[in-house]
Amino acid sequence: MYQQRVMKFIKNTYLNSLILCLLLAFCQLQTFAAGSPKKSPAIYSAALDNPAFPKDTVDAQLLKLSAKAWFMVDPISGTLLSSKNPDMKMYPASMTKMMTCILACESGLLNETVTISAAAASTSYGYVKRGERYKLHDLLYRVMLPSDNGAAHAVGEFLSSRLDTLGFSHMMNQKAKELKMNHTHFVNAHGLPDDNHYTTARDMMRLLEYCMENPIFAEIVSNPTRDIKTLDGKPIHLKNTNKLFGRYDGCIGVKTGTTRAAGGCLASAVVRNGMRIYLVIMKCEPARERTDESIVLYNKGFEMLRTLKIVNKKNNKDKKQASKGNGNFGKDGRDKRPVPKLRQGSINHEEMMKRQVPNRNKHD
Repeated sequence: MYQQRVMKFIKNTYLNSLILCLLLAFCQLQTFAAGSPKKSPAIYSAALDNPAFPKDTVDAQLLKLSAKAWFMVDPISGTLLSSKNPDMKMYPASMTKMMTCILACESGLLNETVTISAAAASTSYGYVKRGERYKLHDLLYRVMLPSDNGAAHAVGEFLSSRLDTLGFSHMMNQKAKELKMNHTHFVNAHGLPDDNHYTTARDMMRLLEYCMENPIFAEIVSNPTRDIKTLDGKPIHLKNTNKLFGRYDGCIGVKTGTTRAAGGCLASAVVRNGMRIYLVIMKCEPARERTDESIVLYNKGFEMLRTLKIVNKKNNKDKKQASKGNGNFGKDGRDKRPVPKLRQGSINHEEMMKRQVPNRNKHD
């Protein structure tokens, strides 16, 4: 009796297991038949959308880059050339100073005097001294070239004291909102890490494009080196942290960024042979790779633009030729040659046959 119960239990367990396996297999089959959602490629390239670009535009070279995110555009045509994780929230580090600088450039206070406070002089990775006095315009070179955090703090203090009692971060966030930087929030003028201080590669590109439209900003960031003086006459030599200067022809700026949390970041701009490319690259590891990886992306970007230029030139030539017509025939296919005048009563049928308009719809 006991053995019969055991055998019955085993038999029921086996049947239940078999039914469960069949159900699971059926569910997986249905899921496969319905089709699983397709993931977008980690790296976007304009080559994926435009047949004019070489098929290998997204190649192994880009896949090997350490950068967690980038965004590369041709600002002249508005073409997005390549991107990776463009909307991933990340720390901007000192790329933040682009916002600090543009707010100063637009303030109308560039000739005003800024006195370095104790708070500014004690900012991490700041090199300004308490009590030093600068013309605001000169202090911006110190913010943007050697990336002096103390100088950035001083600019923020000065502008908020004159323009916004709610504080400089309020000014920054209002500007970000105006530029539709919808995934960005600032809490300081220099970019030192804070959980509430973040952005994306796409948002940084919005800021970069806007900033480079300002001639004062563009001139400041275009300097590999610069000599300035405090208002007390102390000379200061400044060197740009952007290593693209001297390594990549046509570099015209704009701003580096490095912290342990942010990795290596670089917002940059290059002009070559009438072509212009802007690039934001974020969280390269190690940080020094931001320069080499930017060069890889720029090389690929200019290759794309050269291809587009050749294709567009050919298309324009074809359109121009079509608008002029072809040889003896106009755009409508009619013969443009004059019909010979024949004497009445002396029609030459052979001559008329030569002048007949060919039937373009007829195929041999």
